[in-house]
Amino acid sequence: MNRTRKFLLYFLYIFAVTVFCIYYLFPSDIVKNQVISRFNTINSDIDITIDQVRLAFPIGLKLYNVKLYYNNNALFKTEQMKVVPRFLSLFRSRVIFFFKGSAFDGILEGRGEFAKNNPAQDAIVVGKLSGINIKEVSAVKHFIGRHLNLTGILEGDLTYSKGGKFGRDLEAKFVISGGELELLMPVLKLGNVPFSKIEADLKMKNQMVKVNRCIIEADQLEGSISGFVNLSETPGQSRLRLSGVLKPNPEFFSKSAGDLPANIMPKQVAGKSVVRIRIYGTLDEPRFFFN
Repeated sequence: MNRTRKFLLYFLYIFAVTVFCIYYLFPSDIVKNQVISRFNTINSDIDITIDQVRLAFPIGLKLYNVKLYYNNNALFKTEQMKVVPRFLSLFRSRVIFFFKGSAFDGILEGRGEFAKNNPAQDAIVVGKLSGINIKEVSAVKHFIGRHLNLTGILEGDLTYSKGGKFGRDLEAKFVISGGELELLMPVLKLGNVPFSKIEADLKMKNQMVKVNRCIIEADQLEGSISGFVNLSETPGQSRLRLSGVLKPNPEFFSKSAGDLPANIMPKQVAGKSVVRIRIYGTLDEPRFFFN
């Protein structure tokens, strides 16, 4: 009995020392550099930075202050993210992993997989966003911040895939609820527009974004828009080809209609119950036409 007890005590002691050494002597910088290198191999257009990597038991990693950049422009960040591989996939040709992290008062979680021998050409990531404070998202502020302030809570799903000659695909469906639009463009002096919901369905193929549908529901107006955005390495030079319809209340255009040139908004348009809108030009210099 005493020998069994001693053996058990020795085993617990060795196990505790092993856990201590693995956790506190974990080569954080080496693993961090490997994670960054592998991620950048999968996503050549997107860079990642990580402040710290720690071991997560029983098997996995905790990444702290993860930041994503596109052409040196900040996109997104998470305060903390846990990444856990599917154990058996580590011994197969495709590695599968799961992730979950906190970001902008909400949660980012999902699943990814890549070909072990060719991650640069064969990878997929499926993610879910919930409870995200969109006002703080860097990508939103960077792409539309010159013309628009946007608040609200973001929920959505996205799928990123990369495969051989077909390039990169990104599909995203999201809803922003309980927020407010503040138009900063001098062409429209409408101030703040509270809304109950903005819903969008997007698909990106390489540098072309197809807006399948984007709708807004608000007290002042309802509307929908669709079309294309051709992305540029300089986001402000991304070209717009969008069109749709607006259903404003009678007072919606009253503040700005008289200040707009007739070729942009004819006088008779301001009184319509349904107004067609076209948006051309670039993100930095959009051009609006109403009829």
